[in-house]
Amino acid sequence: MNLRLSTSLVVFLLSLSLQVPKACSYEENFFSYKRFFLNQGLVDKIPSDGKTQTDINKFAQNYTDGLYSMSGGRLPEAEAYFLEARRFWPEYFATDFLLALVYEEKDDYKIAARFYKSYLRKLKGFYSGTYRISAPLIRSLSSFEIESYAAARQLVEKRLGRYGISLDRVRPVATIPDFLFSGIGLIVLVCVYIAWRKVARPFLEKRHNIKYPPEGFWVCRHCGAYNPDLSKECEKCGKMHHE
Repeated sequence: MNLRLSTSLVVFLLSLSLQVPKACSYEENFFSYKRFFLNQGLVDKIPSDGKTQTDINKFAQNYTDGLYSMSGGRLPEAEAYFLEARRFWPEYFATDFLLALVYEEKDDYKIAARFYKSYLRKLKGFYSGTYRISAPLIRSLSSFEIESYAAARQLVEKRLGRYGISLDRVRPVATIPDFLFSGIGLIVLVCVYIAWRKVARPFLEKRHNIKYPPEGFWVCRHCGAYNPDLSKECEKCGKMHHE
């Protein structure tokens, strides 16, 4: 009886010892940048004759350069490449994951958490059909097996929990499309033009007219009206000359 119990206990403990390394290995592989390399053979076949194709090519170049920089431990360089790749193709969620790894390596856990949250949001959108046009290309370019949203969220939550960060309280990193940048730039230009037309230009003209009035006239400092030199009082606002 005792022998059977001892044998069962040994078998149970052995099974646990085999499962723990397997679980650790899976988690270690999940958070490794090495699994995220692109299908380079397909990247080389993408034409560059249109804006979309050009953007994808620029994305792939920056993304790949970022991976090689990360493999060499050049984190600032990798960060710059990944951010540029993200700008060209925001839907590719692996870029956000890699940026999270970069910031984690830099001990900036709060920013890393935001990129992990952004990665999860995009991964969820990928499976829910949000990226109907780009989803097939994402699958083709990815040389790795795309993880399920549930499994990814569980691992990320566990990871962030070690830093005392709750995933539910994390705000994802925003993605601003190029057209929005253009729109913001246009709005700024319009505001500058209005400010010049309505405020700066009239003010400068008034100052110029006061300093250099037409011969035989003076310009009121208050309302900008022209008055003959013989008049000491502004005909428009009633203010005295030199007042």
